[in-house]
Formats: sequence, C-alpha cells, structure tokens
Amino acid sequence: MRAVVQYGTGGPDVLKVEDRPEPTRKSGEVLVRTEAIGVPFYETQLRSGLIPAGSAPGVFGHEAAGIVVEADDPSLHGKRVVTMSFTGGAYAEVVAASQYTLVPDTITPEQAVAAAVPASVALALMNAADVKAGETVLVEAASGAIGGYLARLAGQKGAHVVETSGNGKADIDHNDPDWRQKLPDGIDVVFESIGGPRAAELLAKLAPHGRILAYGLLSGEFPTFPVAGLVARGITLIGFGGPDAYGKRVAAVRAEALGLVADGTLTPVLDRTYPLADVAAAHARVESREGAGKVVLVP
Repeated sequence: MRAVVQYGTGGPDVLKVEDRPEPTRKSGEVLVRTEAIGVPFYETQLRSGLIPAGSAPGVFGHEAAGIVVEADDPSLHGKRVVTMSFTGGAYAEVVAASQYTLVPDTITPEQAVAAAVPASVALALMNAADVKAGETVLVEAASGAIGGYLARLAGQKGAHVVETSGNGKADIDHNDPDWRQKLPDGIDVVFESIGGPRAAELLAKLAPHGRILAYGLLSGEFPTFPVAGLVARGITLIGFGGPDAYGKRVAAVRAEALGLVADGTLTPVLDRTYPLADVAAAHARVESREGAGKVVLVP
C-alpha cells in the first residue's frame, strides 16, 4: 500500500510517500480501506517536534474515514467508519484502528473526516463549559476546524459569540499582540486554544465566576494564569486534553456529532483536498493558517 512515513522531525519534507506492507488487524480492531484522511493543525506540531511524539520512522497520521474490509463482527464489513488512532498510521491506503464510529449514509468520507474529530471535540467542550443562552462566549481561532464548530454550537445555544482569527475573518485579529485588550468586558466563557504567557490578560475581561477551557497550543506554549487572579474572581479553569478528554469524553460524543452533521445542524467546512502524494503541500497549507476548515488527503 502507499503510505506517508515520517523521517525525523522538521518541515513538511520529513514526510515521504512510499510503499509499505498493509497493517495487520488485532482483535477488537477494524481494518479500513481509507477514502479520506484528516490533516489537523496539531499534526504539524507533532511533525515539527514542537509536541513530543513517538519514534520515527513510522506511518504518520491519526484521523481517517473509509470502508471496513475486515473486522471481528462480519456485519461491519462494507460499512463506512471514521477512525481515530493515538499511535499513527492514518496517512495510508489501509489503516487498522480500535477507535471507530459508524458514519451516516448521507455523509461523504470527506465530510466525515472533516467533522468527526473537531466537531466531537467542540461538542465535548461545550458540554464541559455548560454554555447558556445570553452568555458571552469567546472562541479563539474561530476559523480553525474546532473553533468553527464551537462558534456555531455556542450561537445555536443563544450565546453572544466573540471570535478571533489570524486571517481577518473574525471580530478580533489575534495576530495583533494586544488583541486581548480589544475584547469586550464581561465574557462568561473562554475557549482558549492559543496559549502562551499573555493568556493571563484574559482574566481582566472575564465576568465574575467565568469559565476558561484550555484545550489548544497554537502558540506552542501552554497558557499561563496566576492562581490569585483565578481565585479572587471565582474563575474556573478547565484543562481539556490527554487520554481522559480525547480517549473518553470526545469519543463518547462522536456519534452524536456525526448525527448533527447528518441532520444539517452542523455543516462540515472543507478547506482544500490534496492527493496523498502532495502531503507536504497539505501540511504547508495547514501551517500557513490561510484557509478555514479542514484540509483533507485523498489516497
């Protein structure tokens, strides 16, 4: 099969397309012939070494949609699923995965992979935040895959949504170093995905008893908040990451998220589609942050 193998860390050129043996399915896993592969921003950080990852070389990638060709349960054969792997292997024509979700018939594989992970992350974050009608919600990086779904879900709850973006497509340009000073006062919920030491400046803009949900590292650094600033105004800081969030809470709502896509409540946003051979160009596109929505590889 054709697959993308990561050789060391660095720029997109460390990803090489080559022939590899098909993976062997273990008990409890499904073997899937891929039709669409997601390219999320965090994978560019894994590839570059900004986020520590496993040893290379190995088949790269974590999110894919396709047709089941082998499974413990014969009734799954021929079904379309979306898969999530924490150990890689998705940038390939065939992937073995233990975490998978059936895809509704009305959703294309490109739509499925564009929505499955980011929409379910957004839904899990919304559940954790308990956003209510009339609240003011700040969504950082709202032109990104997860941020876009968060903005839509919060708006559907009746919240007033304030969006940031680095491409001029939102209320606030977060490429401006002082963008936090331009936010309105009285924010109830912050979906924090940029990080860095200046995240603490958000505290002055939060309403008493506001909530901050920290889930992303677009800056490459964890957000920094002084405990005194949180305690003095009753601010709740919720960290959202790791196996508990992504292996349990996100996985638990993935079918619901795909159902929201199927019934038209959420519309997947696709940025661009690239053939597997153009994986370097796909990564460069994601890193440029020029687009909006999901970049997808097609085997």
